[in-house]
Amino acid sequence: MDPNSAPAAAPELSVIVPTYGRPETIRTLLAELDLQTLAPERFEVVVVDDGTPTPIEVDATQHAYALTLLRQPNAGPGAARNLALEHVRAPLTLILNDDAAPAADLLERHLIAHAQCAPKTALLGTFRFTRAALQSPFVQVLQFSNLLFDFPSLVHGRRYGWQHFWTCNLSLPTEALRAVGGFDAANFREPICEDVELGYRLGQLGWQVEFREDLVCEHDHVLNARGYFQRMTRLGVNMSKFADKHDTPGVLYIPDRAPLDARAFKQLQLSVEAYYPLQSQVIERLERLDREQWGQELARNLIQQLDELIRKVSHVSYWSGILAHYAGQNPLEVLEHGPRTGELTSIVIVSYNALERTKKCLEGLRAAADPRFPCEILVVDNGSSDGSAQWLSQQRDIALELNPDNRGAPAARNQALARAKGRWIVVMDNDAIVTPGWLERLMHHAQVDGRSGCIGPLSDRAAHGQQIPYSGACDLASLTDFANGHAQRNQRRSRLQNILTSFLLLMRREVLDTIGGFDERFSPWGFEDDDFTLRAALAGFRNRCALDVFVRHEHYGGAKAARHSELLARNWERFALKWSGQSNATYGDYRFIEPALQRSFARDELFVPLNGAPAEPAAALPARTSNKETPLRCNV
Repeated sequence: MDPNSAPAAAPELSVIVPTYGRPETIRTLLAELDLQTLAPERFEVVVVDDGTPTPIEVDATQHAYALTLLRQPNAGPGAARNLALEHVRAPLTLILNDDAAPAADLLERHLIAHAQCAPKTALLGTFRFTRAALQSPFVQVLQFSNLLFDFPSLVHGRRYGWQHFWTCNLSLPTEALRAVGGFDAANFREPICEDVELGYRLGQLGWQVEFREDLVCEHDHVLNARGYFQRMTRLGVNMSKFADKHDTPGVLYIPDRAPLDARAFKQLQLSVEAYYPLQSQVIERLERLDREQWGQELARNLIQQLDELIRKVSHVSYWSGILAHYAGQNPLEVLEHGPRTGELTSIVIVSYNALERTKKCLEGLRAAADPRFPCEILVVDNGSSDGSAQWLSQQRDIALELNPDNRGAPAARNQALARAKGRWIVVMDNDAIVTPGWLERLMHHAQVDGRSGCIGPLSDRAAHGQQIPYSGACDLASLTDFANGHAQRNQRRSRLQNILTSFLLLMRREVLDTIGGFDERFSPWGFEDDDFTLRAALAGFRNRCALDVFVRHEHYGGAKAARHSELLARNWERFALKWSGQSNATYGDYRFIEPALQRSFARDELFVPLNGAPAEPAAALPARTSNKETPLRCNV
């Protein structure tokens, strides 16, 4: 350029387009912009490659208009648009997707419309699917419904709120975008909600969105059914971020418009698990429809039926996104792909004068070992005199701690728990026998809920409704056949309950960090498990019984049974005294814990230190201010 020549006039309109990983798509759009009726010197285009692994290349000399290509490490479309805003020169900015298919007069009409519209107005044009995209029956459903965008209900010339600030074909003064700081790329990295969040901030300053059907642009993209439901999950995540940032929980769709509290999250969790099978069937039907009727035009009544069907189940994904944000776990990940693998589980066993049963217990664990779920086995022998200590000392796959005398089950468990390294913890009796698949099934119930606490299986000897009949043989093969058949008939079934039996109990590490160990006032045995699982429930965790997991719990009789009855009677009084202040409650009548379930607890009220350590919890108690937030019933 001649340094003495006059600088080129600033354009009237800047078009900004973020793109990632679609070089042919962006080149197609840039070629179509060459066909605009608006003179090329009146607009510029700023493209931001959002960290495509193989950087996108475009030849600016091939276009009559001014074209700028910028690059950044992958940070999302919001950050890409912010980078573009630093370089645009025009007073008006038009934001397009890279898969936009603009009409030839799109840019010119945006300029004309802005010359005529009211102050503080963003102009939204059409974004219907292209004819090619409408070959997909599923896309036809999206086109004629508000499942994706609500274009069918928009009226030309009418003004709308921030909920319609969709950056697929939207223009507004550049200075307005800069004045509010552009897009919040830190909180909204994904291509969802980042635009309406910006629209909300503009709306607080009086801006509105005017729909103009004469600003024609199409959407050259085929979204399949599975992708749509995945998008609904991300919508739930990002709308939760929106609600948090602006303290507007009412923007979230919650059944019955309930307050955003523990009660609501519990209901969402149960709904996701209950309706997931139906959603899976709907997705399969929609995928089959695309395969079998591709290129065919669907009848409007069929589109309406499919719209209603999708609407009935799409909230499963949306609610999963809300749960993912607030509980740190997306239930659909586990429901679709199974529990995470590779995380260590610590298995804690207490041994006392029952060598043959201990051998069968370890035999079951070894036979059921699954390399996908690595385990460490920690055994504490409580001063056995029947050769258990000697035999256990010879086992190379366990970590053994020997006590000189019987310290009781709670204290011995606490010894092992203090040394447990696992992300997951199992405590089990040495007369419990597991079979292959037991841990994976329990892990499903533990991981499907981000607020799960203690998970207990069913057995042939258990309290609290965990007992089912078993009359078969006691060898591993027979137990495995029964457990597998039971699992198939009850796959993924569970029920929430506050109190569980600890013949075998799986918990996440956070439970131990929050409430500590077993209360040793219940030594040597009895009601320490009721107390432990109740404390977990009161701390805000959701305990559940896994109805598809069967674990054999060997029976005993004689003097040991009589001794256990004595211990249970004594410790029932201790349990009642701890939770009601009175020791004369009728045995087995848990109604006295209702007041405890109705009140909030300080951390140190629920925390029991391990091995006599100071009574300071290792982690903060989950927030819970009233029973209205965490509805707990005496469901033992």
